[in-house]
Amino acid sequence: MSANSLSSIVRFGAFELDLQTGELRHGGQKAKLQEQPFQVLAALLEHPGKVVTREELHTKLWPADTFVDFDHSLNAAIKRLRDALSESADAPVYIETLARRGYRFIAPVNGSSSPGEIEIAAAPPPGAWKRTVIIAVVGCLVVAGLLYAWMKPNRERSPRLVELQRLTEVPLTALPGTALSPTFSPDGSQIAFAWDGGVIGKGYDLYVKVIGADEPLRLTSHPSARLSAAWSPDGRTIAISRGAGEDDSGLYLIPPTGGPERKLIARSPVSWFGTEANWISWSPDGKQLAFIDHPANAVADATLQLFLLSLENLERTHVETGCNSVSIPKFSPGGKYLAWVCNKAAASSSLWLLRLSDGDRSQLLSWEDGISGIAWSRDERRIVFSSVFHDGGVWETSLDRPSHVERLPTGHDAEALAADPAGRGLAYARGTHNVNIWRLDLLKSPPQARKLVSSSRQQQAPSFSPDGSKIAFESTRTGATEVWISDADGLRAQQLTNFGQSTTGTPRWSPDGKLIAFDSRLGGEANIYLVDPRGGVPRKLSIDRQDNCLPSWSHDGQWIYFVNGEDSAIRSVWKVPSSGGHAVLIAKQSATFPLESPDGEKVYFVRNQKLWQVKTDGSMEQQVAGMPELNFMGDEWFPFGSSIYFIAHEGDKRIISLFDLQTKRARPIFTLEKPSPGWIGGMPVSNDGNWLLFPQKDERSSELMLIENWQ
Repeated sequence: MSANSLSSIVRFGAFELDLQTGELRHGGQKAKLQEQPFQVLAALLEHPGKVVTREELHTKLWPADTFVDFDHSLNAAIKRLRDALSESADAPVYIETLARRGYRFIAPVNGSSSPGEIEIAAAPPPGAWKRTVIIAVVGCLVVAGLLYAWMKPNRERSPRLVELQRLTEVPLTALPGTALSPTFSPDGSQIAFAWDGGVIGKGYDLYVKVIGADEPLRLTSHPSARLSAAWSPDGRTIAISRGAGEDDSGLYLIPPTGGPERKLIARSPVSWFGTEANWISWSPDGKQLAFIDHPANAVADATLQLFLLSLENLERTHVETGCNSVSIPKFSPGGKYLAWVCNKAAASSSLWLLRLSDGDRSQLLSWEDGISGIAWSRDERRIVFSSVFHDGGVWETSLDRPSHVERLPTGHDAEALAADPAGRGLAYARGTHNVNIWRLDLLKSPPQARKLVSSSRQQQAPSFSPDGSKIAFESTRTGATEVWISDADGLRAQQLTNFGQSTTGTPRWSPDGKLIAFDSRLGGEANIYLVDPRGGVPRKLSIDRQDNCLPSWSHDGQWIYFVNGEDSAIRSVWKVPSSGGHAVLIAKQSATFPLESPDGEKVYFVRNQKLWQVKTDGSMEQQVAGMPELNFMGDEWFPFGSSIYFIAHEGDKRIISLFDLQTKRARPIFTLEKPSPGWIGGMPVSNDGNWLLFPQKDERSSELMLIENWQ
């Protein structure tokens, strides 16, 4: 079948594809299909039954001047296409993979009996009518069964489409600052939430308000870095999960009308991960709380596990999830399931269910971008979730058709979700984050800072070029996190990568300034890439290990240090020749963020918030004596001369300080006006020692919204 012989509408199975509009329909209903998967499908349908090579798809999808990692991008497009067609590579119905060659469309097209041209059958021999009748009857029964299987979900879906069209959005709060972590009272008349009082970096307290009223009632007076809550099923108590330092982090109970708190248990702060790791859920029978904690005996410092707390005897039970980094536990309304999110990578998540009656555990769906909130429908048949990226959209899936994920027509920049138990709507926190890169003049007395690289979104992970004339950084100003470069004054910013993925960044200049190393999760796995800062196609660095990120260069440019296993929470530091090849282990046992010492003799790295050093051959590993504790992510420091610049955390203050490796003493340099984000990606000093770059969270606001009529 040639391209010219294709009509505007191509039909196969229960699907039809409009080649003019790019719309894919399943049973008459529009299915989600992005541009690149559509182009792949159209290319395969031009030659049904024939192999379309990967090179042909490369030429069709990406022009010669497009900078992209073709192999990963094509694999991702094929995966999204298969998701849209509800098939797997192991049992293909429509698209067959031919290893190292290409793909073939194997289903009949436009009613033909084969994927190729329609063939005219020969006239049947005399006496074959009986066999023909039998085949026809059997065929009718098969078709009837297939039609029922096809029509049933679409009959069920039609009323749902009407319901989705009735959704409207109204604000629940109009408070200055940041409101987070909503939870409804059982009758849906009140909502409790965390609020910072309009002061960025102050910390959160718990408030409650009647829906429709203006003024909230303050329940706690203990500003905390992280605060989440869950209303008891009988409405008489609110459970609090607080992250506020070693002494005060724990689970508490408080009356919704105010009064003294009662501490149930202590837990680790885990404030480094975000609100998602602090969520708490109350079982519908009122007997248990589900929460997240970092086990004291965990091998990896990024481990987060799921626990159940009995409210009868305060015994905690570990829930086996098969995941190193768990977040957002949520009981279903009827108590049939416990759902949670497994964070497989920096921007990749999966949604899991535990059937509480028999302990059966299953994965509901895998999501390429992070999940920041989940909520159940009243009938326990559907789950709605918010996505970290894709404009923070709100998406819905069902337990019987988890592969069919649809974005709600309303809701954006969503960070947390809570369903009204009375069935009147869905609350979410709509957030705004603005992180910019500041430059500190170290020669001034006292040092002075000014905003250098800014936009309405986020800029992090800065890096000076060797001659100090350029700055590389990561930014979300186009939606996805990409690598950018600008002049030293922050002007004339240019985008260097265009992967279209959620996490591409941590750029680091080579000593000669001719290359930039960075990492990207393109295709769902962390890899290190090299790119010419003047522009060009990024090249993946070939390393005989998988899951690699956070690159940095040796001073002679011969080696690239990196972290292996960052996304799996089991981290170690390695080095590989800058041309790629065999990697050499430098430091194991939860090591991260490697930077070579200025003299090129040692490699510094962070382990359990402590700074360590090791010789470049991996020998003589030891902790840096006297060095103050660092932040959990281990990215707030930089070696210069015989000192270490770092950010000290003193209450709600962030102080750039200088630690002298000879005297073992630290002194303050500059106090940030506003908080630093959870991840800054580094705070480099220029080679001449004049300037230091640091990201700062200049704006953080969030309001609670209500999607009415969702249930």
